[in-house]
Amino acid sequence: MMNDLDLSADAFLDVLSTLPLHVHAHSFSEQTEAKIKWSLDHAWMDSTLKKYCGVVKDFHAFCNKEHVPSRNRLPANEHLLCAFAASRVGSLAGDMVQSHMAALKAWHVYNNTNWLGGTRLRYIINGVSNLAPQSSKPPRPPVTRSMLSTLALHLDLSNPLDTCCLAAACFALWGQVRLGEILSPWEKLFKPLSIACRHHLSHPFNANGSRKCHLPFTGVAKSKGEDIVVCRQNDSSDPIRAVNNHLSVNEVPPNLPLFSFCSEKGWRCLTRKRFLSRCNSIWLFHNIPTTTSHSLHWRHDRIPTRRGPSRRCQGPRPLVFRCIPPLLALS
Repeated sequence: MMNDLDLSADAFLDVLSTLPLHVHAHSFSEQTEAKIKWSLDHAWMDSTLKKYCGVVKDFHAFCNKEHVPSRNRLPANEHLLCAFAASRVGSLAGDMVQSHMAALKAWHVYNNTNWLGGTRLRYIINGVSNLAPQSSKPPRPPVTRSMLSTLALHLDLSNPLDTCCLAAACFALWGQVRLGEILSPWEKLFKPLSIACRHHLSHPFNANGSRKCHLPFTGVAKSKGEDIVVCRQNDSSDPIRAVNNHLSVNEVPPNLPLFSFCSEKGWRCLTRKRFLSRCNSIWLFHNIPTTTSHSLHWRHDRIPTRRGPSRRCQGPRPLVFRCIPPLLALS
């Protein structure tokens, strides 16, 4: 049974909390100390904590291999940090090693210990970056309007899951929304302060059926959220028609994620994994490159784009391609 309880990151925080928090010179009340810990527990997104914990485990594995005593791991001196960073040379890019150092720094912060990384560590990371192997990953294929048309043609729009997938795809592309802003990581649970729910979607506000949707949490605005507008399109990638059909097939209650569907076992959240799996199964069958993107990277069918992850600032591009004046598209 789905519920909307706010999930904690205790499983991840247990990994970060290797040592008890240090005792301060001044002891605050129990309530104040609890608030400090509560705030610290929510300093990182769950997805970030999961990645950070993987790095901490790798760090411990490296220390075990090099016979570094547990007492010397936290705080880690700069020489140990440099050794761990240098162990990545020739296998990882510099920005990835920098991300690993950020994870170890967060680990130190959580345990209230000093971070001892300094100038030498920065030089080591520069060296790792200069010696990084050439990327073997091909550019992520962008999602085009014709790919959405393929989904619309081959998904079963009377099926609760399929109609939910098409609505999410069209909504994400035309709204330039990251999948993590509208899809829960879990099928049976979700965080109402992070995921757009049914009540966040407004009623149509013009003759074309355009709708406004509030995103409670975004990568840029964080917990302030953002409002987006999705407008009607004159083809099968139309997000208005897709969303309306989704809400007709799946009469989503106001308190559940907007992109939920009714299964034989009850209400389920559409997850990013299930969404991409269903879309990729259609595209793969029709010899269309699949995607693993966290957001749907727009490209006009005939115009190439730069390599890299999509951002909301690319939102006006499809409107410009449809001959909308640039200033009006940017507004």
